[in-house]
Amino acid sequence: MKKGRILVLIFCFLTLTGCGSVGGLDSCRTDPAGSKGLENNLPAYLQQMSGAHVQKEKNAVSVTIPSDLLFQPDAGSVELYNHADMMLLANAWKKYPCAKLAVDVFTDCKHSEEKNLVLTELEAWMIKQALMSCGIADGKISAQGWGESKPVATNGTADGRKANRRVTVTFESGKSLAAK
Repeated sequence: MKKGRILVLIFCFLTLTGCGSVGGLDSCRTDPAGSKGLENNLPAYLQQMSGAHVQKEKNAVSVTIPSDLLFQPDAGSVELYNHADMMLLANAWKKYPCAKLAVDVFTDCKHSEEKNLVLTELEAWMIKQALMSCGIADGKISAQGWGESKPVATNGTADGRKANRRVTVTFESGKSLAAK
C-alpha cells in the first residue's frame, strides 16, 4: 500500500513539473521557448514599456528602448534608474522561461570611440545584473555594448544622436539560437 502512495506522489510531481516550473523543471522540453506564444503574445506585453519599439522576427521578439529612459544622459555616473521596465522584462521572460535574452546597448558619437564602448559595456552589464536580480539566471542572458559602431540615424543632429542611444533586448527561442 505504501508503494502505491509513493507512486501516486511521483506521478503527481511529474505531472506538475510538465505543466510549470517545479523543482527547476519547465515546459521547455515540449515547446522550446514557447516559440508560438513568444511570437504572438510577447510583442503586445512588451509594448507597455516606456518608448518601446517592438519587432517580431522568426523565433525572436526584440524590444528597443531609448537608453535615456533607462540611464540618466550626461550624468557624472552611470546608474540604471528605470527599474519598472526591468521588472516588466523579467516578468515577460518568466512567461517564456526557455527564451534566452540578448541585451545590446548602443550610443552616439558624442565621446571618444573608446569611452563609448566602455560606457555601453557598463550599461549592458548593469541591465544584465538588474535582470538577474529579478530572477533570470546568468546563463539565460548575454549582454554586449557596441559603442557607436551601429548607428540607426545620423550623429549630425540631436534627434539622430538620441535615436542612436538605445537598448535592444531580444527574446530568442532555442531554435533561433541553434541556427546562429
